[in-house]
Amino acid sequence: MKHERVLGILILSEFVFGILATMSYFALKPFLPAPLRDYLATVGAVAFRPYDALLWALWIAVVVTTILAWIGLLNLLRAARPLYLASWAGYFVLLLLKGPVVSASVSFVIEMAMALVGGAILGMIYFSEFGAKFRTLSEAFGAAEGNTAQ
Repeated sequence: MKHERVLGILILSEFVFGILATMSYFALKPFLPAPLRDYLATVGAVAFRPYDALLWALWIAVVVTTILAWIGLLNLLRAARPLYLASWAGYFVLLLLKGPVVSASVSFVIEMAMALVGGAILGMIYFSEFGAKFRTLSEAFGAAEGNTAQ
């Protein structure tokens, strides 16, 4: 199977796992044990703080960076590789700043599957011969201009 196809499948898998993990956090909340539901209720009842705004801003930055990196990776742009790595670093910082997390085991398994797929993508774009196929922005746009001129 071609590397480009594998990369596309991995990116699609990461997207699907991300959506499933997010949905499962909310959908499975009623099935948590009563003490954990009570804890989530008390944490959710705290008034909005500036720290929460920082976490939301970081979350939005991670999502936007990840989507831009996916688009760049699918187009084999070299600049997308560090962007993708930065999105994972931002996600780890977000997890560290977020504090304790309560979730069902299914949600956690889906999130770990997403992390494994992300690791496969990083390994593929940095540590395989496929990494040499990535082009600079000028090469990519120069090739596009050359195709339209003919």
